[in-house]
Amino acid sequence: MRTSNKNTNQHPLTLLKIFALFFCMFSSLYLIYNIYHIEKFHQKYITKIQAVYSYTRRFGSYYDNSPEEYKHKSIYTTGNVSLIVNTKSKVKILSDGISKLRSELNQLTNNNIWTIAVFENPADYAHFDPIRPEYLDQFDKYGENSVMHRIVEREGLTNTYQSFYGCNLKLTESYIEDGSQTRIRTLYYPIYNKMHLDALLAIDIKTKVFSEALKKYNKSYLTMINMNDNSNIYKIKGLLPCSQLNPISIGINILSVFKVVFFPALLLTILYSYFNIYLVKKRHNIQRDQMTNFYRRDYYEKKWLKQRNFNLLIIDIDHFKKINDTYGHEVGDDVIRHVAQRINNSIRTKDIAVRWGGEEFIITFTDMTPPQLHIKAGQICHSIASVPILNLSITVSIGGISATDINFNDAYKAADKALYVSKNQGRNQYTIAE
Repeated sequence: MRTSNKNTNQHPLTLLKIFALFFCMFSSLYLIYNIYHIEKFHQKYITKIQAVYSYTRRFGSYYDNSPEEYKHKSIYTTGNVSLIVNTKSKVKILSDGISKLRSELNQLTNNNIWTIAVFENPADYAHFDPIRPEYLDQFDKYGENSVMHRIVEREGLTNTYQSFYGCNLKLTESYIEDGSQTRIRTLYYPIYNKMHLDALLAIDIKTKVFSEALKKYNKSYLTMINMNDNSNIYKIKGLLPCSQLNPISIGINILSVFKVVFFPALLLTILYSYFNIYLVKKRHNIQRDQMTNFYRRDYYEKKWLKQRNFNLLIIDIDHFKKINDTYGHEVGDDVIRHVAQRINNSIRTKDIAVRWGGEEFIITFTDMTPPQLHIKAGQICHSIASVPILNLSITVSIGGISATDINFNDAYKAADKALYVSKNQGRNQYTIAE
């Protein structure tokens, strides 16, 4: 029956175990969640790259059907698109198409299209959006044995018109553009007509498009996917479509998972602790008498009504009304507390103590013989009478019964009669009914 602060204060080791449980559970779930989203992001990004390629290929049809005009050697500007004519010739009017292509590609790449250029073959003219010194420098060197041809050969784009399903365009490795110092990857698309290379579409894409897309994805889905190829517990590494160098690598670092999970697990542990303490206190208030910490009568009586064997003591404080009348109810309450504490110190943890009335208590014992019940009743009487309480000589009278195959009401009546025998014979003693 003894109680302690363990009912309301959880042991630090217990809380540590609870935290470890929450931490491991959340870490596992969050790791699985991130692994799922690594696959999802990878597929989503590949789909976006394929969409970039699709819009790029459509430009071939636009190019073939664009009108032509004679232009003198000069620079012509329409919006952000510049047309540079080196030799008076008939030229394709592509400004609107290039602007629309940029608009579509910027939506797919979060405005990371750096430059779009269309080089003619032979190099009589070229379109630039926008015009940049780096491209102009290269364009001035183009001729019949053009750098454009060397690009097509170098990137393996010769005779791509023969490809039905293959890559008829090419995404280069990442590099830093001279002058602007911008890190880019160039998407080359050769435009063939009747097996002749008419033009080369070059689209420079900032390499940060990938990191920005990943950052946006992480923010949207609360993931921790990274591009660091090292120390990842799980990763995906592969080339982008129509690319041979600079594979992308995305993965999840276990330390990142732990950092994210730590505080939620800690917070949930704290909430669990407080909620558990609240439930324990609430249950304690329902079950226990606040003054003595014994069980309440209205809580435990219904349990005794189902019981058939009893080793039972009724304990009543002698002359308690006189104590209240003489010293006041506050002293009376203190006496009740001290008596309850001495009773509690005299019984075992498994024994049941109930505050039955104002100054009356009932104790039931399990696994106890009648002689042992006699001894226990004597110990309780002695523990209370041996030392004064609040400088008052306090004693108790006890009535008891040890019986089998008896209901609670009958056991109580028998013990109550024995209690009155103790009182009538002078108090500060016990009587066990036969």
